[in-house]
Amino acid sequence: MTKVALVHSVSPQIYDEIAMHSPDGVTTINIDLTKDLTSQTHLLNDVEFIMLCGNVIPDEIIEIPQDVRLIQLLSAGWDFLNIPLVKELNIPVANNGGANSWAVSDHTLMLILSIYHRLVEVDKATRAGKWGYPLDGANVFELAGKKAGLLGLGNIGKQVARRLLAFEAQVQYYDLLRLASADEDALSINYVDLETLFSTSDIISIHVPLVDSTYHLVDKNLMKLMKPSSILINTSRGSIVDEKYLTEVLAKKRIAGAGLDVFEQEPIDKNNPLLLMENVIVTPHSAGNNWDAWSRRAKFGYSNIENMVNGGNPRSVVTL
Repeated sequence: MTKVALVHSVSPQIYDEIAMHSPDGVTTINIDLTKDLTSQTHLLNDVEFIMLCGNVIPDEIIEIPQDVRLIQLLSAGWDFLNIPLVKELNIPVANNGGANSWAVSDHTLMLILSIYHRLVEVDKATRAGKWGYPLDGANVFELAGKKAGLLGLGNIGKQVARRLLAFEAQVQYYDLLRLASADEDALSINYVDLETLFSTSDIISIHVPLVDSTYHLVDKNLMKLMKPSSILINTSRGSIVDEKYLTEVLAKKRIAGAGLDVFEQEPIDKNNPLLLMENVIVTPHSAGNNWDAWSRRAKFGYSNIENMVNGGNPRSVVTL
């Protein structure tokens, strides 16, 4: 019997939704990080696979099992892992294969539309009896005809592109791995270089993983290229953007606004000046977290494990 340690800090309802997809011949071991870990470590001795639901994994969970064949993430990113330890133990890591790309792309569009329609400000004003404030007919916008620039075109970026096109936006992208021209035509998107992406886009939306080469990729030089009317959306990782400089840019209204689901420090410091800015919408790193995505994540993760049990190779293995 193959054993999978499902390492998590989710509610029993979500745990059950994930574990119910465990295939025949696979036993799922419940490792609940909200409880005392020392009372659970004995369960890890003969585990072959670790399935991680969340962004915390104590080192001992990786070290105790003798023959871990795969760490299967239910997330898209992997920057929270102890990468030197994982590499030392020679354990491959797979992400969720885009299973939460629907959720993140929906959230991305929500942030864009909320900024364009000043949703948070209007909601607060309407509740306070300020009918019509702060709308003046010149400060609300639509997506049709806007040029959206996607930094990264993986699973999530492609889903965002499809949604933007449905709103009749123009979509361009930059990625180190450019699509074949036939695939670009099929998606109705255009490839541009990084500087052109930032200088010509009305919307910049970030969809690259956080690795050494993308740390502060969106820096002072790139933000200086952005148009005063442009907005920046980040549903990837906070440290891809130089947050200190972004704060300065937003405070001085050098760009029109930002929709941020991720930050350099999480949870965000209550004194972070971004929290006081009316041209910023913030959410708590929740873009990929919805009910509909759990089943899709679990199905992908368990199918990946089952494929390895049957002699196949894992899919969506990431480069550490």
